[in-house]
Order: sequence, then structure tokens, then C-alpha cells
Amino acid sequence: MKYFLCAFDTIYLGLPSECTERVISVARTQSTACERDKQDIYISLPVLFGRADLSTPHGIVLKTKNEENKTILLVPPLDIDLEIPEEKIFSVPRSFGEVLRYCNGACFMKGEQGERLIFIIDAKRIIEDYKCEA
Repeated sequence: MKYFLCAFDTIYLGLPSECTERVISVARTQSTACERDKQDIYISLPVLFGRADLSTPHGIVLKTKNEENKTILLVPPLDIDLEIPEEKIFSVPRSFGEVLRYCNGACFMKGEQGERLIFIIDAKRIIEDYKCEA
């Protein structure tokens, strides 16, 4: 499956492309995890992962059932889109609890700068938690 990757210091977050309607440029900053602007919902991945200081120049518009209201994940710069075979993704131990509640898997992939730790984002859980009508 194809994933969009964004860097969080030494780790990467991967968002499944199947959950994505499109990628957009954004000029928005927010200090809270979720804000509503008219009809749209903006969710900041850096805030969800305790890194509100990271810039979010990209927005990933998630696929939802509601055509009028868009759910947009604000993300750090997207580095790459990458095919990750399902057999390379392993479940995240429950001992990580709240810290990784929005991740449903992890994997290591070799890159140009060595191995990358990639946490796979659970977009459905984010949508459910913020009542975005997936």
C-alpha cells in the first residue's frame, strides 16, 4: 500500500493514501488539536503528537462520507510517498498507550540516510475521535 510520509525529528508518520482525497498547501497555524473553520475541520498532527512547534505547510484532505464538510490533517512537510508491503507493518504495543493512540502499526524501512522508523497513522480513529463523520 502507498503511504505519504512526513518527518517528526527522527521518526516518520505514514498516512495511507487510500484515506486521502488530496494534498493541499496551507498557510495556517493552530495550537489546539482540532479547530473548526466554517464547515471544515482542521486537525494538527504535530499537536496530537506533542510537537506543536513543528510547522504544517501541508494539509491532507481525508476522504469522508460528508461531501460538504472537509476534514484536513495539518502535517509537517511531506517528504515522500512510499509503497510499504503489509507484511513489513507490525502492530504497536499497547504499552505505548496514549502516546501512540493514533497509530495502528509501525515498520522500519531502509532509506538513503539509513533506517527509518515509520508509525502508520490510523486516520479512521482520528476522524471518529473528532466526530468528523467518516
